[in-house]
Amino acid sequence: MYKVRIRGIYATALTKLALDWGFKVVQPTEKIARRFGLEPDFSPPNITVKDHESKTGVVTMGLCEAVEAFLSKLTEYADPIVARARARLKEVFVGKAVGEAAVEGPGGEVFDVPRRYVLTPGATGIYTVVRPPIGPLKGVAAPEIVVEGQYVELNTTGRVSYSEHIPPEEAVRLRILAETRLRQYASIGLRFKSSARYAPDDAIAAEAEALYKEMLEISKGGPPGQVLRRGKCFAVVLFDSESKARLDEARAAAAPTVGGHHALRAQGLGKCLDLLDHVGGDVYEKAAEFLAGEASAVYHVKPWGEVVKMRAEPVGVRGGALVLRRRLRPGGMLDGIGVKIERGFYALTCVPREEGYVVHTYYTAEGKAVGTYVNANTVPEWGRRVIYIDLLVDKAFDGGGERVLDLDEYEKYAEMFPQRLRDPLSRLPKTPIWCTEEGIKTIA
Repeated sequence: MYKVRIRGIYATALTKLALDWGFKVVQPTEKIARRFGLEPDFSPPNITVKDHESKTGVVTMGLCEAVEAFLSKLTEYADPIVARARARLKEVFVGKAVGEAAVEGPGGEVFDVPRRYVLTPGATGIYTVVRPPIGPLKGVAAPEIVVEGQYVELNTTGRVSYSEHIPPEEAVRLRILAETRLRQYASIGLRFKSSARYAPDDAIAAEAEALYKEMLEISKGGPPGQVLRRGKCFAVVLFDSESKARLDEARAAAAPTVGGHHALRAQGLGKCLDLLDHVGGDVYEKAAEFLAGEASAVYHVKPWGEVVKMRAEPVGVRGGALVLRRRLRPGGMLDGIGVKIERGFYALTCVPREEGYVVHTYYTAEGKAVGTYVNANTVPEWGRRVIYIDLLVDKAFDGGGERVLDLDEYEKYAEMFPQRLRDPLSRLPKTPIWCTEEGIKTIA
């Protein structure tokens, strides 16, 4: 039985599912423990599940077998988008510097190295993965040794730090422990993990001693490309509107849940959403449209979790589409259209309620349209933030005709998508369109 720690806006739904799937839920919040009648269990987890920064999904990390077991069940139930990292978090390896700020690791994977470290091209050293590579995003590795246990992490940073989830009163106890029984390790580098708040001093001290011995062995190094210590598997899981609807159903089996609960929770609603849950009724459509009147940003979420945030001003709902105005910074080029962005250029973005695309039309300072870019994506969610997940294929319309863009990128990452999202071209309009202040129009 794998142990899972779950945090964030999907905690109730995912706790209900995890229990149904045979996982042991540990370190639950007081609210979750009360809601499910869970007995206190503060043992360290095999897997941690927490909110993705976009609030439209979660990140999972931990023991690889536990992560895969959880992802398998979640994929079967909610059919989400899943992006797995190509290297493990906190993996320690022997790398070869291939520049002043990059190192080659196992399998030829190239990692960025923070600029605060000075590298000698061609030199080998020991590195730790601090951000795993995922999709087209390069990973980040530091020329440090990090060995992670259940309660503490020893590293070579030369400082003592604490998980943000350790409360002040527990941090005092752990600081005293660091300055007494763990003093020799603290001088090298020591970080207390969140599970340390529940652990007795003897258990923490015993683990630190074992990790220190392992660190000494790792410090001997090895040939370039060798993995000296395995890290944690890491994956990003994104939920579109269909996946969130399934999670709404799971949550409803454990607590009052209004339709569209998780979509509204991603908009930052707190106590007012709790009230709507208890009142009940089909309020999501009207609530989302009301919130869209205050829309201030577009969250364009890549399937591997990268979030492109675009500031916007609402124009209004026109013909079933939310129309937003975005100012463009001069100097760059309009993707797929090939027009240089001049001072005063702006974009009108039309976000249809039920379609699998978003329309961006670009205008000069005088209001002349210079081209349209249509993005294939999951059905957008309206609100203070417009949220959708990019399906990587686009169409561009301008005076020179129509072009399909980025099919090669989609094919490269198609395995991240569930089968129901693997035909992005079918979601795009067949005829040229543009976004105007009156909504979406067909180009004559």
